[in-house]
Amino acid sequence: MLIIKDTKKIPKPSRGYSVAIGNFDGLHLGHLSVISLAQNHGKELDTGVLTFEPHPRQFFNENQPGFRLMNAETRLNTLKDLNLDVLFEIPFNQSLATLRPEDFVETILIKKLNIKHIVVGESFRFGKNRAGSVELLRKYNIEGKLDLTIAPAFKFDDQIVSSSLLREKLRVGSIKEVNKLLNRNYHIVGVVKEGFQRGRDLGFPTINLEIKDILIPRYGVYAAFVEVLSGEHKGKYKGAASIGLRPTYGNNDPNIEVYIFDFSGSLYEEKVSVSLVDFLRPEIKFDNELQLIEQMNKDCSEILKIL
Repeated sequence: MLIIKDTKKIPKPSRGYSVAIGNFDGLHLGHLSVISLAQNHGKELDTGVLTFEPHPRQFFNENQPGFRLMNAETRLNTLKDLNLDVLFEIPFNQSLATLRPEDFVETILIKKLNIKHIVVGESFRFGKNRAGSVELLRKYNIEGKLDLTIAPAFKFDDQIVSSSLLREKLRVGSIKEVNKLLNRNYHIVGVVKEGFQRGRDLGFPTINLEIKDILIPRYGVYAAFVEVLSGEHKGKYKGAASIGLRPTYGNNDPNIEVYIFDFSGSLYEEKVSVSLVDFLRPEIKFDNELQLIEQMNKDCSEILKIL
């Protein structure tokens, strides 16, 4: 898959591109249905996705709490599995934010990117003050300048699948429902950092991942699969994941700790992916470490049954 982040240097195949346009935060079943419409448009065009980085919502409000379901790297890695020809990851900056909708279509899409066909959702908005809509795109379609497909809302179990819906379910710990809407396990990717090593003293050595710039799922304990993506211990393992503030030990920043079953070795500075399978229980503040150890033994026994 060709990855293009600079609109000034675009390889232009003579046949042009068919692309799905959107933020694609989460790449859920609804997003995948939109992308499939771009891929199925015809074999005469290269197919791909056009998205923005940072997310426009981040650009307009830098200080808001993390809301994204995935960062740009995780989105890219997920898109690589979809057999696309190209990813246009357009920088969302002041210049793009103040661009007239007509200029976005005529200058960016048609002239610079050589896009011939686009797929967007019914509520797609773009351009300065979000003034552009599907009605403007229909005008270009009628004039024969740009083929247009309007993707209908995608429903699963009588619910319209959206990133907002996934965020709601993650906040309450409904991870099994989230995984159904993704058609895969929700996962968090990060680099292992050195922690306080309390888990080692308790008999449950854990890896620690910082949670940055993404939505933090409900605090608590999860059954998880762990994939080590770099280093000598590359591979897939079973794990018990704890997301939260570690209240037994005072006030801390949110993080994710994972005890990996049947594993020994160091993973410091290695990249890992933690896939959440099932929510076990909410975070608890214990009176002492003996209570914590007792509960961790119960958790691990239950998690192994789940996995």
